[in-house]
Amino acid sequence: MTMQLRDWVNTTDRQNKKALKIGIFSDKDSFFFKEKVGIYLDTKWTSLYDLGPSRIDQHKDIFKMAFKLGEAIKTGKLEFGIALLKNNYAAVTVLLNKFKNVRAVFAADDETIVNSRKEFNANAIVVKNSGVTIDTKNCEREINIFLSTDFTEQNQTVLNFIANAENINV
Repeated sequence: MTMQLRDWVNTTDRQNKKALKIGIFSDKDSFFFKEKVGIYLDTKWTSLYDLGPSRIDQHKDIFKMAFKLGEAIKTGKLEFGIALLKNNYAAVTVLLNKFKNVRAVFAADDETIVNSRKEFNANAIVVKNSGVTIDTKNCEREINIFLSTDFTEQNQTVLNFIANAENINV
């Protein structure tokens, strides 16, 4: 039985459903942001894989973490990815989109998030931390919109075209 995204908060039938596998990472400035979002996602039916950093004082290369996330989604080890960043969010979005089968979106606004899920079946989201480290309500809302919006099957033709383009060596 395949889990539909709209069921991701439904925990009443856990024995028949698998948890969504979600990878998450942040830069140092967004560490508390990531921790609070992680707690939020732990209240949902998810298997959360924290790619780092594990401490506020730990410096990790966000491009290496993005590479790990992209590889994990590409190979099917993870279903979704979340990057919480204060800086370099555009570069990380581009990097993630270089991986086959990864469709990353920058969470510019709610409409962009919904359209990226409905039309392109986006499986990674990059959220900008605008200097807020305590109140994560907007980020939780953005992630909730992302994970609860279903792909519209009529757009499969577009995805097939993109998949074919990924196989072309230019």
